Amino acid sequence: DGLAAKVRRKDRAAARVIVIKRSTWSERKRFNLAHELGHMVIAPHGGVDVEKAAHRFAGAFLMPADVLRAEIGAHRSSISIGELVALKKRFGVSIQAIAYRCKDLGIISQAGFVRLFKIFAERGWRTAPFEEPETMAPTLEEPKRFERLCYRALTEGVIGESRAAELLGISVRELDARLDQVAA
Repeated sequence: DGLAAKVRRKDRAAARVIVIKRSTWSERKRFNLAHELGHMVIAPHGGVDVEKAAHRFAGAFLMPADVLRAEIGAHRSSISIGELVALKKRFGVSIQAIAYRCKDLGIISQAGFVRLFKIFAERGWRTAPFEEPETMAPTLEEPKRFERLCYRALTEGVIGESRAAELLGISVRELDARLDQVAA
């Protein structure tokens, strides 16, 4: 679902990029992006599986141990599907990713983990299209920083309206409507 790569442009230093399917639902997109980031920032050695290491990095990045333990406790005998759905909304990751993270942290046992994944398989969540409850639309996780930086540059007088509109790929009229929050 994702790919991390180095891209070299003419007369410029290589840049690292992550490419991901736009249509992927948001909770999987977030995990896949964090997974690919893991490939960029960690260098496992000593026979450590690089894919498993990237998965663990993504889990830790999106669900920090102390925060997850504060939410659900340090040790559990079981976790309900309803609680997993609530945690999915809290952390913005799939139910399966939460279960893995709980297992990795020792919050649930291997046996509890296996029981959960049996339920996930029975409900069809382990196979494409991975339709878990409360699936988050792909558009939910669209990057907005560039848009905000364009607005900032415009309001600070660094660029003009026509350049901001050009950078955003919209008309000046649409830009004005967005800035004033008026329907175009």
